[in-house]
Amino acid sequence: MIFRDARERLVHFRGDFPAKPLDARRIAGLLDAPGCMRRQVIDAASVPMKDLAPLIGCREPRQSSYALQRGVRFEQSVTSNAMSFLLPLVREQLALDVREVREQDLSTVQVRTQFPDLDRDALTDHRVRTTRDSVAQMLAGDQRAINLLRHPYLVLTLGDMPTYLEPDLLAYAASGTLAPIEIKSFPCIDGIADPAKTAEAARQTAVYMVALCRLVENLGQPSSRIASQGLLVMTRDFTLEASGSLLDLRPQVRRLERVLANFPHVTQLAAQIPTAVSLPALPSRDTSQTERTAASAQAREAVGALPMRFGDGCTGCPLLDFCRGQAQREESVAQLGTQAANMCGDVSTVSHALALTAGTRTPTTAAEKAVAEELRRAAIAVQLAGAAA
Repeated sequence: MIFRDARERLVHFRGDFPAKPLDARRIAGLLDAPGCMRRQVIDAASVPMKDLAPLIGCREPRQSSYALQRGVRFEQSVTSNAMSFLLPLVREQLALDVREVREQDLSTVQVRTQFPDLDRDALTDHRVRTTRDSVAQMLAGDQRAINLLRHPYLVLTLGDMPTYLEPDLLAYAASGTLAPIEIKSFPCIDGIADPAKTAEAARQTAVYMVALCRLVENLGQPSSRIASQGLLVMTRDFTLEASGSLLDLRPQVRRLERVLANFPHVTQLAAQIPTAVSLPALPSRDTSQTERTAASAQAREAVGALPMRFGDGCTGCPLLDFCRGQAQREESVAQLGTQAANMCGDVSTVSHALALTAGTRTPTTAAEKAVAEELRRAAIAVQLAGAAA
């Protein structure tokens, strides 16, 4: 099969599977397994992980409908009544002199209400352009500029592909800096929030920060116009009252910048996809068990044909179960951890390493000689420890 360009190859790989644009959470997930071509191809092809993972036998991350509804109610309470819950946090935590609210809502629902005749592409262009104009006005020092921009639309290039991101809020004061605000409904109990959830929120906010930095630089403004910290808004204890905490985003931003800089060009990704594989249509509730089994087999074949980089960071990836099973079947050294895989180099399987240790295989390459010597010393250490016991 001949493809006109690399993007067409990615579309063919996705096949009849639904497409879902990447969001900040998905891009932040690149930090878990940087350099994994399998993850990069699936992301570049806009394949929704929540649908793909269970189809190939992975555990499906679930969020209760109650949690989703609570999140919606909390965001509404924080941003309603002239943002009376949010303003004290903006003043105290971000030290922004926001005395009165001058807000603009660029959410899809709000913009579509104002401009019902816009199609999807025109709606996207309007939100991106208005976000750019609003940020430019903020940074120009206009005392009448918007100081709370809701659901702005930021563009971040992944490889050479534009992705569109939607932070909850951007806060600004003429005498201060521009800062992202992320609203989450998990509780901050007695001033302490769940560390894992806070870290996840920080990574997601860092994605917004990188996109915001790119926008500000394109406007000819220095990156110092953006705060180095973001504001995380959570529920106070078990209520729907707002509590805030500052997120130091600098470490996450630095890591993310490196990952984005090394993300392959679409032509490099397309070259890693075998021509014969593609994902099936996503089975519906009415799909028979036979058809569902066939779809699962086709999806497993397509994903399995992509090169993977298995390691410690994969624990946060939705494809963990599938890739771990493949690593075990192939006796990959990577299943022992990233450090073991790095130490073994070209010696990629456990049987290969054990053969070098037992002397049934003569080391020829530098990697084989290093592994053989290291494992020989380890075997002697184990023997000595047994004798001492």
